[in-house]
Amino acid sequence: MAESAPLLRVYRFTPIEGSNPSLSATVMWIGLALLVLILCSGCEQQKENSIQWQLPLEAPEDMHTSKGDATLPTWASDMQGDIKLVFLQKNTAQTKVVPVVKGQVVHAGDWQIDVLGLASGLRIDDGAFLNDKSVHNAAAFVELKLKDKLLYRGWLFQAFPELFGLDHPSWKVWLKEVNIHPSS
Repeated sequence: MAESAPLLRVYRFTPIEGSNPSLSATVMWIGLALLVLILCSGCEQQKENSIQWQLPLEAPEDMHTSKGDATLPTWASDMQGDIKLVFLQKNTAQTKVVPVVKGQVVHAGDWQIDVLGLASGLRIDDGAFLNDKSVHNAAAFVELKLKDKLLYRGWLFQAFPELFGLDHPSWKVWLKEVNIHPSS
């Protein structure tokens, strides 16, 4: 059998001829200690980053949310057209598409739907709602009542139906289609 090579070799310090072995060992230990100090001192010199953990006490106001006192811009109330709303009853997963013409109140089951304004491309600039035709975000300003109780009054967006709109435990309502007719 061939003899295997050792896994670990032990090196012995051999003093140089004519040198003081204890002095050489002392210099080696001092050099090793200095190396350790240099490496550890780099850790102490790092600047401590402080993290700001202050959060606002309340979320900033979302301009898209429904408010009972939401105001309708004049330009939106002047536009003519129709929309299609989708009503999803969460308990049964049944959906119903309801067409509504602006200016006509529609009754669909227990719902009362009124389209008060339309926009071909709605955007918000400094808190003001603007109709920008270069923006592809059709919207409708609607009033939704369930059993004569106002549940939602505000904008519904065709491009973002899941983000904005009625937040109700039993119902989800979103805007499927907006058709704007030219002014006569």
